[in-house]
Parts: sequence; structure tokens; C-alpha cells
Amino acid sequence: MDTELTVLHLYKDRFENLFRVAKKITSCLNIGDILEILRDEVKVTIPHAQEACLILVDSEAADYTRPLHCSVKKEQVNCQNCKRGRAIVQKAMGEPLAFQCMLHDDTLGPMEFSGACGPMCEVAIPIYEGSEPLAVLNVVTATGRLLDEKDMILLTDLVELAGNIIINAKRYSKMAREKLTVERILGHIRTFVPDTVQKIVEKNPDAPLLEKREVDVSILFLDVADYTRISETLTQDKVNFIIEKYFSSFLDVIISYNGDVNETAGDGLMAIFQGDAEENAWNAACAALEIRRRTMQINKELEGLFYPVVVNMGINSGPSSLGMSKFAGGSGTRTTFTASGPVTNLAARIAAAAREGEILIGPETARRIERCTMLFDRGLMTFKNITGNVHVYSLVPSEMPAD
Repeated sequence: MDTELTVLHLYKDRFENLFRVAKKITSCLNIGDILEILRDEVKVTIPHAQEACLILVDSEAADYTRPLHCSVKKEQVNCQNCKRGRAIVQKAMGEPLAFQCMLHDDTLGPMEFSGACGPMCEVAIPIYEGSEPLAVLNVVTATGRLLDEKDMILLTDLVELAGNIIINAKRYSKMAREKLTVERILGHIRTFVPDTVQKIVEKNPDAPLLEKREVDVSILFLDVADYTRISETLTQDKVNFIIEKYFSSFLDVIISYNGDVNETAGDGLMAIFQGDAEENAWNAACAALEIRRRTMQINKELEGLFYPVVVNMGINSGPSSLGMSKFAGGSGTRTTFTASGPVTNLAARIAAAAREGEILIGPETARRIERCTMLFDRGLMTFKNITGNVHVYSLVPSEMPAD
């Protein structure tokens, strides 16, 4: 009966000890603070413990926690400086399944024991993840006070708790670093992905609606006139500078009018404007006029350094097949997000017909915006692979200089 009561009391003490410690650490989010709380709680668990050190020996410890403050001299940081070289700690690191203990005798000097559970005045208990050492708990009692078997059981409980916390912190740190790496990669990839696709994926990441569907859009094609001459007469660095400077400004304009840059080439781009019929047409027209204004502004800024750039544009509106297009080949699958169909094809043909900085628009775009702005009738035009003549209009008079 006495033995049963002793066991019950032990279980009760173990439960109360772990419950007390758990209450303190669950309110803390910083792993360094949690480990210091655990270490300090050793002195509460073992009142006659004079010194308790949690020595982090994991080579990756710096990734998930900071060096701990000394429990004896709070102004000191990192117990490794004074503890890691001790023989008892080194032995604990070398034997994952056994604690190391040392009994100090004033007459005979220190006597070392391994795997013992008897009375002692210093103990080093290792914390391992598999075969890799993570930390060592080192406890030293007050002079003349020893550690008994119950003390060792309570300390082992705390060590197991500390081990779980360290392992979880290490895994969380690894996941956080991997997430950061993924975020950095995605940050670069996002620059190649249309905003429309990003919004669709963000709205429903598990099953994004990227299949093609018929949507009313206005398509704007933009082309830098005489790009071949620019490429042949300037160095590649200067060509890159010119294109990046102008196109960066164009991108800001298109986004500000709720457009989405879908495709880019060396000398041009394609933008898609969605929304209500009149809204997407008006946004495309406003973006084109603002791009023209920005072009003249940059031309003025670079006057004397480079020849002025001339940008030709074409806009067409109507229902288009909008969504993902997949091209599968032997080397893999390539996916693009685009608007395809007759409306897009005509927009490209109209843009190719523009000259001297013109902004040409198709008949449907003209019908949608004619009440809001002045249009200039360019008459009927014939385009390759387009059936019949197309009535084309311009947003700017043809005699207006581009620069």
C-alpha cells in the first residue's frame, strides 16, 4: 500500500510540475523566452538546484532561437561559453540515451558516473533529435544537497518537454525559411503572370477558374514604330534602357485603367480590359491616350540623347474567349492566359495599320465611346485574313505629330 501511495504521489507531482510549466510557456510566443522559462523552472522543480543551464549545441540553433542568458549571471549570454567544454557535458552529447552525472567529494575530488540514478550533485541530460544532439540540460545542486531518483524523474519530464519544444521550433523555422524562399520565387514569377490570373488564383487557390470562357473585353495592341532601326543603331544596353523606361510607364497607365498586360514582345505589348462593355472600351481608350501623352513626355525628357519614340496602337472590342491556353510538347507544357478569337485578331490588324503615333479603333469600340470623345473617321480598311472591309476610327487626328 505504501508503495502504491508513493507511486500515486509521484504521478501527482509529475502532473502538477508539468502543468505549472505548461501554463507559463503557452502564454509565450518567443522560443528563446520559452527555453529560458523551462530552464528557470528547473530550480522551482528542484528547490535545492543551485544552477541550471540549458546548453544549445545544435549547429542550426541560430536559425530558430537566440543564445540564452545565463541563469546565474543574467548579464552573460550563451552558456556554451562556459559549459560546453566541460567533460560532463561532452559525455552527455556523446550518449543520446544516457545522462551523465558527477559527484564532487571534497577529499577525493570529482567522481564521474554514467547512467546512474543514485544521489549526485551535478547532472547533464542530453536532448537529441534522432542521432543529432540538440541541447544539454546541466544542473548543479547546492553544496551538500543531492539529487534523488524522484528529482531525476521530474528533470527527465522537463527535458522531454524541452526536446519537443526545440524540435517543433526547429521544424517551424525550417518551414518558415522554405516559405520565405517560395515567396521570393513567387515574387519573381508574379512579374510574368497577368494580374487577372493572380486575382483568380488568390480568390480560389484550390480550384482557380482558369478555363476559357466568353467575356466581353477591349483589346489594346501597342507597337514601337521603327524598332528595327533603333535596335541596329544603338547598343543593346541603350535599347534595353529605352524599352524599359517607356514600357514601365505604359504598364503603370494600363494598370491604373484596370487593364491587364497579357503579352509582351521586344517592341510591343497586348493589354486586356474587362468590365462592362462601355467601361472596358472607355478604359482602353483612356489608357491609349495617356500612353501617348507619356510617350511625348519621355521623348521631351530624353531629347538630345535619343531619337523620339513613336508608339502606334490599335483597339478593338467585343466578346472574346478568355482563359488559359495550354501547349503540350515533348519538352513539357506551356500555359498562357490570353484572349483569343476574331476580336483579338482584328485588334492586332488595326494596330499594325496605325502610323505616326496613331491610335486606331475598331467599329465596336467607336460605337461604345462615341458619346464621350471626339473620333476621327478613317474610312473603310481591308485587313489580311479579315473578311470584308472594316470601318476604322482614330482617337487623334492623323496630322498630329507624335512628338
